[in-house]
Amino acid sequence: MDAYKNYKDDVALVKGQASDDGTPHGGAEHYGGATPYSGATPYSADPAAPYPDAYYPEDVPLVNPGAFGVVGVTPAAADPTLADGSQDDSDDHWFAIACCCLVLLLFVTILLMLLLGVLGIEFGPKDDYDSTTTIAYSRFWKFKTPSRQPITRASISTTTTTTEDSWHYSQDYTQQIWTYLHKYLCPFWADKQGFLSHRRTYGIAFFPYMFCHYAMYCCYSLNDNMELQPELPHVDLPPRDAVHRLANFKAENPYLEVWLVVRGRDSVFYKLLANVNNEKVTFQNNAIAWMRANNYDAIRVWWTNAPDALNGSMAQFYNETNDAFMQHNYTFGFLFPYGYYVRASYNTSKLAHRRAYHTIVLYQEYPRKISNRTKATTYTIQEMKTYSRKLNQTDRPAFCHLFPFVALTYKIDPAKCENASIANVKPYNIHPLGYGPPGPLTKMAGILSLPEVCDILDSSWNQTSVLTDSANTHPSFHFACKGEDAIAYTTAEDAYDNIVALDHEYEEEVFGVMNPEYDDFPGVCSPPVGSNDNYPIMKGIFRLIKH
Repeated sequence: MDAYKNYKDDVALVKGQASDDGTPHGGAEHYGGATPYSGATPYSADPAAPYPDAYYPEDVPLVNPGAFGVVGVTPAAADPTLADGSQDDSDDHWFAIACCCLVLLLFVTILLMLLLGVLGIEFGPKDDYDSTTTIAYSRFWKFKTPSRQPITRASISTTTTTTEDSWHYSQDYTQQIWTYLHKYLCPFWADKQGFLSHRRTYGIAFFPYMFCHYAMYCCYSLNDNMELQPELPHVDLPPRDAVHRLANFKAENPYLEVWLVVRGRDSVFYKLLANVNNEKVTFQNNAIAWMRANNYDAIRVWWTNAPDALNGSMAQFYNETNDAFMQHNYTFGFLFPYGYYVRASYNTSKLAHRRAYHTIVLYQEYPRKISNRTKATTYTIQEMKTYSRKLNQTDRPAFCHLFPFVALTYKIDPAKCENASIANVKPYNIHPLGYGPPGPLTKMAGILSLPEVCDILDSSWNQTSVLTDSANTHPSFHFACKGEDAIAYTTAEDAYDNIVALDHEYEEEVFGVMNPEYDDFPGVCSPPVGSNDNYPIMKGIFRLIKH
């Protein structure tokens, strides 16, 4: 029982009592105020009680108490078998056990890594309204698609947020999109900053950079001295340096390239092409200096009224400027509406540089003009096929087509909206009689955002889904009408089908989106219009990028 006596002495030492032989102990004072059991502990100011005497009752003999770490008992004293030198064998035994544990831990770690590579990891936006719908990525690129459920009205009880709210996406998330052939262009229209949807404000902080290979900021202006100047910020917002913030997204998406769109008055571009005082070189030097200072990678010039007669001059300007830019690893190109090419008999080889890709960004102008030839759809693939044959004769990768997200509203003949009629008459053959009323958010006649669509639609609307045909003549879209009012809109699955069809026609490397602010960026729409998640249409197109 010597071991138990030593334990009792240690307990008395802590309590400051005298030992059995009458020797006093100093308690906390013996340890200078910080005992192993009491006083200054990292977790509590209350002293911890020592082991109670009940752990070692008088009538129970201790078998090898040294193995339990009894204070004051050496292994040899507690177990006489260790006194003859067998302690080394015990150490070897424990060392072997530790090695086996390490090998087992390594095996389990490797097994978990292999399982994670097959089963996938979920990534989602970690913001203040993190949604329940996520995208699961693995080597097989699983994707949670929107389910076909009845339309429900969007909830407006969401919390108020501002453009100061920020996205936070891991670099692993953005690295995934760079393992595939197709790439994605996302424009940020500065004049749309401040667009309010369900008490959430669209701005640079909500820009979906995690889906983009290229981010395009619009716009800067070119003055008479060939200098690049920022256009005034949106009047509803305090000044923000969105230009720099867009470039700063490179830190979170290291594969992102950022472009600047430059526009100006017709007189400035005429002066630039005339080049009387070497304006081209002045523009090139100013543009290169600006990109270097602001960490940008490219410039696209936007001249909406470019005359057909200057095609040759613009091609020369493009070749000279792009040669100057590429010496510094920058690129140059143009942003044009489709109508520019409808007017001009044009050979795009003049602008399809031998070293440049996605030189020309093409977009549709909305709302579309009402005429006998206009169909009640967001666009027609047949039109784009015509452009494809005309434009892409020599260098298809020179083009990037901006896919529109906007929903269009029309006035139509009410007889066309009867249940029997809508089942037999294809919506793209319905001639609109005029624009629909402006939406409460977009405030523009003939145009709705996706959240506005899911706010308006209910069971009283006649609805149908139109799938693209085998010839890729018409797009996939959804059509709804009620009396004389008609809405044509695109869901995530429609967008995916349409981009696949366009890819078959164009064989392009880069696709773009026209207006991400009209997508459901607040994440308030339920299926099938939305997916209860942010940017459902962008994510629908994003599936194509991964193939």
